[in-house]
Amino acid sequence: MKVNVKGEWFFEYSDGTIKGPLNNFITQAGFGLIAQNIGLLPSPYLVIGDDTAPGETIAELLRKPVSSVSQSGNQVRFRTQLLPGEANGDHRKVSIFVGATDVAGTGTMLNLLVQPWSKSANTVLTVEARITVKGE
Repeated sequence: MKVNVKGEWFFEYSDGTIKGPLNNFITQAGFGLIAQNIGLLPSPYLVIGDDTAPGETIAELLRKPVSSVSQSGNQVRFRTQLLPGEANGDHRKVSIFVGATDVAGTGTMLNLLVQPWSKSANTVLTVEARITVKGE
């Protein structure tokens, strides 16, 4: 999914005349602030699922708090380590939920990757979701 950030200005005069929308651009510092605020969203959790249902859904197999959130410039990184006994096998979906708890179904889905991937037993796997805010 492609996301655009658009800046517009409007000038409304006392006689009711409105001039606008007038397009402007978002600065690099502005993109950095948007990314910073994404990184500050509360209680991020990594959620893993195997279902094949279409759309923005995930049947949860594992839910784990994100280990670290970092932001540099216009990019935010959500990193989580899966330990040897966690999430072993073949999977189809992975997502970051924010404002979540340990209870399945809580929070808001921030992103969703639908892509086959796997993890074998006795392996530590670091999973990183990156969100980059930019204009075109």
